[in-house]
Amino acid sequence: MFLSSLRSRIGVPQIVALLLLLLFAAQCVWFMAHFHLTAAEASYIESGLLHMERLANASSKEHSPLVPLIAGLATRLSGAERNIIFLSGYRYAVRLPFMLTGLLLGASLWYVARRLYGNIGGYVALGLYCFSPVMVGWSSQVSPEIVGAWGAFGLIFTAIAVAHTLYAPREVVLWNWRRILLMGLSIAICVGAQFSLWIVLLPALAFMLWVGHVRQGAVLAIFASACAVGLALLWAVYSFRPTVFAAALRKAGWLEISPNLPFWHSPAALFYRFFLQNGIGLVLLLAVTLVTFVVWKRARFFGTAAPLITAGLLVLCAYRMHSAGFTFLLVGLPFLMLFMAGVSTDLLESRYALAANAIVGGVIVANAMVDIYGLLQLNPLSR
Repeated sequence: MFLSSLRSRIGVPQIVALLLLLLFAAQCVWFMAHFHLTAAEASYIESGLLHMERLANASSKEHSPLVPLIAGLATRLSGAERNIIFLSGYRYAVRLPFMLTGLLLGASLWYVARRLYGNIGGYVALGLYCFSPVMVGWSSQVSPEIVGAWGAFGLIFTAIAVAHTLYAPREVVLWNWRRILLMGLSIAICVGAQFSLWIVLLPALAFMLWVGHVRQGAVLAIFASACAVGLALLWAVYSFRPTVFAAALRKAGWLEISPNLPFWHSPAALFYRFFLQNGIGLVLLLAVTLVTFVVWKRARFFGTAAPLITAGLLVLCAYRMHSAGFTFLLVGLPFLMLFMAGVSTDLLESRYALAANAIVGGVIVANAMVDIYGLLQLNPLSR
């Protein structure tokens, strides 16, 4: 019965998505094969192992022990802890949870894009994601960036999904308990990876109030419940030690925005250090879709505006960050990809389909070429 139901749900879109994600995984494995564990990765691993033994607190001003615990647990389960001198030989196992997180983010992006824009939108979004050098690189290392990106993406779209259920004539708060738990988990992952990513809660609440305006009291109750679940899960990361947890929350860098000069000294540096790493094609598609969104009414609707607003907020915050600027940019990138996929879908279904096909298809192919060429140029076991 289960296999029959599964076969009925798997069609061409699911197979194409699976193939793209397998290509993404293959690129991550290639990247891992050519890079030893870095000093930063080793630091996360050591902190996580010490935290599990309660010999030290893996929390810092920037993040909770979540990422160190993931790295430490992977190190322990793989047996690398008993052979710590040759830790880099276990790099595949240690980095595996972060590659899986990257795959889950890609799958989430495809699922949301397909629900919002149809199969074409899902293909475009996943094609941009799977051949993004930035996404491949950060999914292949022990780091909080990819974990925070998945948590933030899940938070925004779980919040929107919950808000859409508020039109049903039922007791919506209790009925949504599964989504509340899922939203709380997303909050814990997002904020646990980087404390300053709490700012993603603001658009999440705003979208819930906008979509679920018919029951704003229920919106606030669901949001507060999800925050409570997220807080409890973060407390679990601190081994349910109230004193340690309270001290960590007091010392956390909740807002790293500088009132003076931005961390990125100019918009050109911001543009070059991040967006051009993904290839000039992505920048071209972003410019085309932004212009289209402004001048064409059909492209302006909640499904494209929500990811654009979220991405814009994250990019704006990154411009004023002390040290988390790159993290905010990476977290915002899947939202930008979703926005580009939505506007591109409208273009591909319009009278401009021929030109749109050339641009969108050309960008994905160019990104794939840049990405694969960059991977092939890696020196064996680079540091």
